[in-house]
Amino acid sequence: MSEFVPKDLDRRRFLLEVGSTLAVLPLLSACSIGTVAQADSSILGKLRRNALPIGGEWSGAIEAPTDVSWRTELPVTKDDGERIRIAGTVFASDGKTPSPNTLIYFYHTDKFGIYGRGNEHKHGKYRGWLLTDQKGRYEFSSIRPASYPNSTQSQHIHMTVTTLDKREDWIDSILFEGDRFISARERQESGKRGGFQPIVKLTQGSDGIMTATRDILIS
Repeated sequence: MSEFVPKDLDRRRFLLEVGSTLAVLPLLSACSIGTVAQADSSILGKLRRNALPIGGEWSGAIEAPTDVSWRTELPVTKDDGERIRIAGTVFASDGKTPSPNTLIYFYHTDKFGIYGRGNEHKHGKYRGWLLTDQKGRYEFSSIRPASYPNSTQSQHIHMTVTTLDKREDWIDSILFEGDRFISARERQESGKRGGFQPIVKLTQGSDGIMTATRDILIS
C-alpha cells in the first residue's frame, strides 16, 4: 500500500484521510437515496403512477408539470375568443367529503373548433392541469371553445380525473347551457360520469369574465 501514499503525506495521514472519506460516502449515498425516495413518494409522483401512458387519445395526466396547482389561467389574448372561468369542488363518492390531491387534466378546441395546429400538441394549446387543494377546489380560466367545423357537435371541454387510488379516467365533458347543439341524449346522460351537472350556465362576473361552476364526484 505504501507505494500509493502521496509524497507529501505520511502513511498515518494518508490512512486517516482515506478513513474519513470512506465514512462520508455512506452518508452521501443515504442522502441521494433519501432524495430520490422523497421525490418518488410525492403526491404528484403517486398520481403519475395512476396516469395512463403518454400519447393516449384522450388522456394527459402523466404530463402534469411539477408546479401544478389548484388554480390555473391559460394564456389567451383578446383575439382568441370569449374568456371563461370554470370553478368547482371535487367530492369523494359520498358527494359531501372534499377530495384533495385530485389531478384534473382538461383540454378543448379553439374558437374555430380546432385542436392542435401545426406542431402543437394534438389536444391543442388550450389544455392544462389542476391539483385540487385541501378543500377539493379547482379553478381554471380559458376561452369558450367552438363546435367542430361544419358539425352539430356541442361545444365542450374534455376532462379526466386521477386520484391516489384510482386510475386516470374521463368524465362527462363540460357543456354550455344555451348551446343549440346540445342533444337530448347528452342531457339524458349528463352527470353519469363525474356526477352533478356538467351542463353549466355561464354568468358574467364583476371582471367581465363569463363564469360557471362544475362540481365533480369521484365514483
